[in-house]
Amino acid sequence: MNTFDRQAIIEQADREYDEWVEKMRIKDKEDRYPVWSMLGFGLFCMSLGFIVGRSI
Repeated sequence: MNTFDRQAIIEQADREYDEWVEKMRIKDKEDRYPVWSMLGFGLFCMSLGFIVGRSI
């Protein structure tokens, strides 16, 4: 195996890894929406409870 073959294999592995990272980044981005919505709902409930508690 000469140096050019080795370099081509390394470059191909780098490209495949970059594609995998990008695919996981997109997948992880979709998984964050339920977390953010639950956090927003929790903050809404806390503020609503604070407002009701202050009014009593």
